Amino acid sequence: MKKAFIVLLALCVATGAFAQAKGKTAGPIEGAGNLGKFELKLTDNMRDGKNFQGVVQNPKLLLETKVTKGEKYVLKATYTTDRDVTRPIGVGFANMNGGWGTLSWRQPKGIDIPSPAVGGAEFPASKAGVPVTVEIEINILNSAPGTNPKANTLVFATLDTVGPVVISFTEFNLVRQ
Repeated sequence: MKKAFIVLLALCVATGAFAQAKGKTAGPIEGAGNLGKFELKLTDNMRDGKNFQGVVQNPKLLLETKVTKGEKYVLKATYTTDRDVTRPIGVGFANMNGGWGTLSWRQPKGIDIPSPAVGGAEFPASKAGVPVTVEIEINILNSAPGTNPKANTLVFATLDTVGPVVISFTEFNLVRQ
């Protein structure tokens, strides 16, 4: 019996199952990240028409886990927009639990859009009504302070200053690698 337990423990450690059972980061979070169809509206975040933002604070996104420094997530999405978007839409994690702190991009003075220039990821510019399928990688630079959805907010933001935009997702699947 003791040998069987040792073999089982060795298999769990080798496959990462033990780490997952203890809440550690190892591979996909079973049952999390697939939000399916929904709409996300990016509205004027600064009240000056220079930054349009929408956030996803859905408990199904991470299922009571948190993003942790060093992790990598892949977001596969298919969507359309209700108007032409001439500038990319930055995508990244932020802590909005009583404040604002970026988790997957650096925030140099005056830059709060998660673009590749600051370590973030982005959706490309797009035409209204034309389906876009993307697969982007989001690297976590700072750990979230807790497991609640506000501490693990997925932010979508653009400097496209035409006005609000609605992103209609037909596929949305976020997977921890």
